[in-house]
Amino acid sequence: MSFAGARVVLVAKFNQRYHRTGGALARALTTLGVEVATCEERTRGFDALLGRRLPSRLEHTIRGHRADLVLVFKGAALPAEAIDSIRTRTRARWVNWFPDSPHLLELSLSIGRAYDRCFIFDTSMVERHRALGRSAEYLAEGCEPEYHRPLRDPRWPASTIAFVGSHETERARALAALEDLGVSVWGPGWPQGPLYGDDFVKAFSNARIALNVHQFFGEPAERGRYGTGANRRVFELAAIGTVQLCDAKADVPRHFVPDQEIVLFDSVAELRRRAEGLLADPTGRTAIAERARARALAEHTWRHRLERLLTESLR
Repeated sequence: MSFAGARVVLVAKFNQRYHRTGGALARALTTLGVEVATCEERTRGFDALLGRRLPSRLEHTIRGHRADLVLVFKGAALPAEAIDSIRTRTRARWVNWFPDSPHLLELSLSIGRAYDRCFIFDTSMVERHRALGRSAEYLAEGCEPEYHRPLRDPRWPASTIAFVGSHETERARALAALEDLGVSVWGPGWPQGPLYGDDFVKAFSNARIALNVHQFFGEPAERGRYGTGANRRVFELAAIGTVQLCDAKADVPRHFVPDQEIVLFDSVAELRRRAEGLLADPTGRTAIAERARARALAEHTWRHRLERLLTESLR
């Protein structure tokens, strides 16, 4: 589908090393025929020195681009009151796409009231918005096929199980249960540190199993931080093409068929059992990974997500 002639201002963080998603979204919009102008959410460098804060920069960009739609990806730095002020002087519609879990639900609800429509990756959060009379829709995250692809490299140390993510107590407990099977771990707070660029892709591409453990896995449900949403890693790992072992967030089966395209676990004990089963079945691992990659490319790219977002937001 083409959205030729549509004029969109995209507000996000743009950095190919630390914040790839902003650039990926801009490129995907362009492939859909959209005329895109970008606005960096962070106020840095000369903008900070000259006092050019996000609201004033954004209004200038909207006016100069004659935007039909302002798409804000998360937008924690953009207060609802600033949007209220800007939108009285522009004709654009406003859409928020919020990619964080219920630990930031209050932020999502606070900024969400200023938008015409909110898209949220966690179904449990969607219901909270709708309960307040908001126009809210479920929209999962996605992958960037040009970047998230099989990247086997004989020079990269092979792993039995690979995990990349920030250090958290419950994650550490889950990983400890697999230690004797051979787990390679990267990310903020871990000894090997984070990975960027193609190194991130190689870590998973050169492993037998790609492990995904969502934030707050194992926490008591009453704390309300775990939620239902499938994180971005679900789609990234599928596109990379290594079999994915993932905790069973409720929204994951909406996108991948358990045991056919992804392998899920509910507990640390089940994580151990499923990992052992996958390591003992190389043919099965390959088949699951191939089906997941085919599904990701056919249905779960950033372009697919934005096609739906634009269809809903511009009609």
